Amino acid sequence: MTRQLHLLLLGNPRFGSSWRYPGVVNGPAAVLDSVIEAAKTAERGTFDAIFFADTLNYGPDAAWPHKSTEDFEPFTTTAALSRETERLGLVVTGSATLQAPYHLARQLISLDHLSGGRAGWNVVTSFAQAAADNFGDAGVLAHDERYRVAGETLEVVLKLWNSWGPDTIVEDRDAGVYNDPARIRVPAHKGEFHSVRGPLGASPSPQGHPVIFQAGSSPAGRAFAARNAEVVFTGQGDLDRGRGFVEQIHGQARSSGRDAAPLVTPSLGFVIGSTEAEAKAVERTLFEQFIPEYQIGWLQEVDIDLTGADLDGPVPLDAFADTTETHQTALAGYRALATQGTPTVREFLFRTVTAFGARVVGSPERIADEIERWFTAGAADGFILGPSGIPGQLDAFVDHVVPILRHRGLFRHEYEGETLRSHLGIPNLFPTS
Repeated sequence: MTRQLHLLLLGNPRFGSSWRYPGVVNGPAAVLDSVIEAAKTAERGTFDAIFFADTLNYGPDAAWPHKSTEDFEPFTTTAALSRETERLGLVVTGSATLQAPYHLARQLISLDHLSGGRAGWNVVTSFAQAAADNFGDAGVLAHDERYRVAGETLEVVLKLWNSWGPDTIVEDRDAGVYNDPARIRVPAHKGEFHSVRGPLGASPSPQGHPVIFQAGSSPAGRAFAARNAEVVFTGQGDLDRGRGFVEQIHGQARSSGRDAAPLVTPSLGFVIGSTEAEAKAVERTLFEQFIPEYQIGWLQEVDIDLTGADLDGPVPLDAFADTTETHQTALAGYRALATQGTPTVREFLFRTVTAFGARVVGSPERIADEIERWFTAGAADGFILGPSGIPGQLDAFVDHVVPILRHRGLFRHEYEGETLRSHLGIPNLFPTS
């Protein structure tokens, strides 16, 4: 089977300063409309899925004056989108360290059924103190400890999803018996971090259960992904780093005894124009509208403190912690951005708008070339695309980049299956036919 490119869309509606861009309409109704429009556009482009990040907090206090409020919760947002779309996958982020496994399992399998088997779970370990403060007084766990908790959370969720097999429901109307109790698997889990009896009252979805995504790139995160993930979301700034990451994940997956390695889909920010000059003009608009103070506040979550720094002076490297128990990969990635050339603080902060993943600015051909370069070099199985937030950019990608990728034989012309697993080429679980 010919290897196929995968495209997912980062669906969060109002990242960073995007609320102030020309042409953007704010407020709950407008934001909902924009999310629905983005999902329908992604489905028109036959994308694999729309992907929602989540933080479980409103961010550091310093970012509050500059942050828009309509940051919709991903489970309810995707439940709404399940009725607005037919084929597009719906991937939600759920914290395996702060959210209870029973609730996660129930919400996710419900979304999977509501969407006809199109759900995915991005398993994360929450690192922000502001998020931990919303779930009691325990504070933030040490970095590697978070992955131990996440491992057990995932174990419990999988047990709950497996409570019902494809043959558990008998639906004997004459006898008044719906389930065969002998076929119900009661997890009765008692572990180091969780005690959950179960079972979960839900049958397998059309794809069995949601696809498991994972978004950590630290050593502990890579080991977790190699054991458990079916798709890995990562931020790699250049092709060589991306290829090295893929090789590491594939090697660790083989060492873990897995038959198939996870797909790897790095983030890719893009700015598109009909010509290179037009694309650069769009980027200038982004630079003029972004809010440095917002980025300064947000970076505090990963132990980078640029408070009071001269925006037009050099980046003070002592603003970066030597090490962190929050997000090790982000800290290293941002330090790399700060040392590529000699950016001013303002220029560095603008670079952080698209995080520490790859970024391409240019014509449709230029963007398609970069996607093909990564894909054919084995540095990515696809990308999670982060549009700039300026109206029209996603439409331009679907209308002008996707046809080029199709012409080159890299991307599908139409959906061939109904479930997210079928889009990704991952076998459905509990096949019914």
